[in-house]
Amino acid sequence: MDFDQTLADVLVTSVEDLDPPVAAIVAESARLGRERRRAQRLRALRAGGATLAAVSVLGAAVVTSHLRDGRAPAGSAPAAPASAVAPASTAAAPVTPPVTPPVTAPVTSPVTSPVTSPSPSGLRADAQLTPDAMVKLLSDRLPAGGTFVKYQQPYGDYSPVEKVGAFLRYDDGRGTATFQLTLRKDSHPFPSGGRAPDARDTPLVCGSGPQRPSGPPPGPLSCQNRFLPDGSWEMASATDAIVPGLYSYQVAIWRPNGDVLVFIEYAGTVGAYGHREAVTRAEPPVPLPQWQGIAESPEWQFNVPSTLVEEGARLAADIPRAPFPES
Repeated sequence: MDFDQTLADVLVTSVEDLDPPVAAIVAESARLGRERRRAQRLRALRAGGATLAAVSVLGAAVVTSHLRDGRAPAGSAPAAPASAVAPASTAAAPVTPPVTPPVTAPVTSPVTSPVTSPSPSGLRADAQLTPDAMVKLLSDRLPAGGTFVKYQQPYGDYSPVEKVGAFLRYDDGRGTATFQLTLRKDSHPFPSGGRAPDARDTPLVCGSGPQRPSGPPPGPLSCQNRFLPDGSWEMASATDAIVPGLYSYQVAIWRPNGDVLVFIEYAGTVGAYGHREAVTRAEPPVPLPQWQGIAESPEWQFNVPSTLVEEGARLAADIPRAPFPES
């Protein structure tokens, strides 16, 4: 008898009548898989909620600490949404409290007179420049503490679209000074091709005249020419006046459109329009670099906002006008 064959026949016979519920087994396996995935998601959400709660508590603690110290939290970022919180299987990044920047002393600038005239660059230029408006523009840019004590309009015989200016006596408590402001049109063509102007084009070039004040303070050569960033030609100089020691700081700017701006300040009074020549102080009141900055302002134009003209008229109304006797 073949024992192996007999065993095989018995095994075959034992399973011939089996009918396993395959469909039920597959359905049950699918159900168990869904329940397992649902349980994993619930665990992840619970872990995420716990992490978010921990972050919220820590943030509240930081805010409370800052408020208790009398400081507002700086650099705080908004809390991340719950969907962005890492699941339980991912380690949460450490949370650091906001850092308050160090307190530093504010940077202060030199004290100057308050500027109340709006910038013409931001307003419509709907009026003609007047001598009073020039006084206002200059006043807004001078150091605090000085006053205008006399005022003349030297170019009353000229058309205001061709030449306008102001002649002022100024006192800053260290001696009387004189300011002369002029804006005029020049008929000479501005050099083209980047050529620097010379004596054939304009007198606004450093020549062979005195370039060093004869009175104090002594200094280096004090006349220079240069192009400004807008293409204008500038001459800045410190030179002698008619009376030795009564020297001046002069800044003259020739613009490519033909406008010429000449600003001069004297260390005393000069012989013009009834003024008597006299040296009244050691040097002009405004240092030359600052005087250059005043003259280089783009606000010196023939056309300006009407508000500037109105403010200039109010300011100039209180300054004594020419003619006036010398004291």
